[in-house]
Amino acid sequence: MDIKFSKYQGTGNDFIIINNISNFFPKDDNKLISKLCDRKFGIGADGLILIDNHSSLPFEMTYYNSDGFIGSMCGNGARCSVHFSFLNKIIKSKTKFNAFDGIHNGIVDHDVINISMSDVIGFEKYEDYLFIDSGSPHLVKYVQDVNSIDLINVSQKIQHSNQFKEGINVNFVSKNSDNSFQIRTYERGVEDETLSCGTGAVAAAIALNILSLADSSEINLKTKGGLLNIKFKKSKNKYTDIYLSGKVKKVFDGIIKV
Repeated sequence: MDIKFSKYQGTGNDFIIINNISNFFPKDDNKLISKLCDRKFGIGADGLILIDNHSSLPFEMTYYNSDGFIGSMCGNGARCSVHFSFLNKIIKSKTKFNAFDGIHNGIVDHDVINISMSDVIGFEKYEDYLFIDSGSPHLVKYVQDVNSIDLINVSQKIQHSNQFKEGINVNFVSKNSDNSFQIRTYERGVEDETLSCGTGAVAAAIALNILSLADSSEINLKTKGGLLNIKFKKSKNKYTDIYLSGKVKKVFDGIIKV
């Protein structure tokens, strides 16, 4: 079988995107998905996205982590999916689509894609971290210097905790000398640091607000792969009208025989 795909990246978070409106892709073949995401034996990516048919919306985004299994909401993947769907004439420049956590809005402005995110209601504390569900579960910790953190080692120890049997995304945030913020993220399912994580950036922005480290309702976060912008409205402990935006890029199109 020949599979046509596009390779995308959103601030360094990279994905294989496949137009599956005709429902040809073997969705239950976890080994195939994992192999396609393998950087040595496949195409290579942090995850794979199927653009699926939806009964009432232009498309549904189905996201798989690089381990081959269904993932929760992926913010950067959703931004790339909107751009892919726009180029493939599935949508216009403004759209609605379905994802793991429900319906989202998407806006295309050249290479900058803006998407709505799920409301965040409350938070929990876990040791020195804040637990925030921004469509995917995240731990966020503010530190003096994110570059001094042994991210992989620290995060993998947390994965082995009985409290997070399905794994947990781990984020560290620090303030730069120019008063901007920097973030590093360990993603479950990828089991490694990624250059950027959309839902992680949203969780981090909200954590900074909760901790009174940022009083603005618009926060820019520098990831290793580029800049992400997060906007939100706050009412008591509820965060609504959350939007995530940043640049995306189609790296190349291809066909792979499997």
